[in-house]
Amino acid sequence: MLHIAWSAGEQYAGEADLEPGSAFVLARRMNLPEQQHLVAERIDGSAYVFVRLPHVSDPALVITATPGQPVVHRGQRANGAIVELVSPSGEATTPAPGQKISVTDSGTRIGLRWPGLTFSAVIEFDAPRAQLDGSGTVQLGVESLQHDDAWLVAAIAVALSPEHGVVAHGDLKQAFALWRGVEVHSDGAFDRNVLRPALASRDLEPGPRLNKIVYLVERCRRTAEFPTRLLDDIRTRLRTLGMDVA
Repeated sequence: MLHIAWSAGEQYAGEADLEPGSAFVLARRMNLPEQQHLVAERIDGSAYVFVRLPHVSDPALVITATPGQPVVHRGQRANGAIVELVSPSGEATTPAPGQKISVTDSGTRIGLRWPGLTFSAVIEFDAPRAQLDGSGTVQLGVESLQHDDAWLVAAIAVALSPEHGVVAHGDLKQAFALWRGVEVHSDGAFDRNVLRPALASRDLEPGPRLNKIVYLVERCRRTAEFPTRLLDDIRTRLRTLGMDVA
């Protein structure tokens, strides 16, 4: 069971209990009456909070209950919004638009702030027995990277990049090919089919003559998209595949 206690400013607040498979959704509804800025309701077992604000995305936030750790999806585009997950220990993670994060610590607070609205949700759940130490959030896991090239290439790029630089283009191509078990792409095919989709999924458009890896790595670092534990797992996996990883 996932329990969510939410508030929107000082005027609105509520609670929701969700079974696995159900979700809590914050979304825009401009067809609400002008005098009614927020509506909360249950639909088919899920909880919805609709707000009448044009800069709120549809949806802005989706918290999905699972048999293990709940998953938070930031649907909110930039639009001046600040989105932050804060664990009970006080460590914060800022998800990028479109990013999904699995929450590992019960009591994590999710905050979304826009001009005219401050929304907060505290999520509580029974943590799995094999609870891992960390910031309270973790990308959905190394195995989940297998299903999305945009996540995989970004995670590898961050894992292989030095602290004050980025991985070389050829090394990133090689690592990606090793992971996927395919031949190394040509430069053009790799940029077109792997790097550009990874940038597009994060709303980045560096242009044809700018270093795509720099943009990708800087964005992922700035939003803390991949926690240290996941990056260490990626380096370990690449070593087992035969790549010389520092």
